[in-house]
Amino acid sequence: MKKRFLLLTLEFLAITVPLGWVWIEWGRTFYLKVFVELATPIFIVLGVTELKAQLVIDHFINYVPFLVLMVITPTLTVRRRAVGTAIGFVIIFLGHILLASVAFVASSKYGESQEAFNTLFPAFLFNDSLPFILWAIISAGYLKRVVVGVRGPRSSQS
Repeated sequence: MKKRFLLLTLEFLAITVPLGWVWIEWGRTFYLKVFVELATPIFIVLGVTELKAQLVIDHFINYVPFLVLMVITPTLTVRRRAVGTAIGFVIIFLGHILLASVAFVASSKYGESQEAFNTLFPAFLFNDSLPFILWAIISAGYLKRVVVGVRGPRSSQS
């Protein structure tokens, strides 16, 4: 079990580091353009008149850990992996819309004050944890087996 965990950790790092670099160098600029195109109609409905890209762009990287976790998780069927990744990407995109909307409201209402940060912080936490939450839901069966393996089987005698 420890050996498998170490191997998965190394796989995660070996894929995440170069993908993260590619995202930072090229992906986030491309994604921001796509995001603006796709999200603008939603922002209009929500009353968001300005995208505070400088506040949120660094938090749009959460596609990377989600994708890597979906790729390296053993025991996921191809269908579950593909459908889970697609649905996860849509949910992450909607999370980015939520984050950008909160950033707009916080900066419009509070400028660059501590109160703006206090308003944004929970949105950052939610956004940044979203890929791990989604992965845990999609991979619940695998995680249950891992947790039982670490804890050991429950005995009927207490």
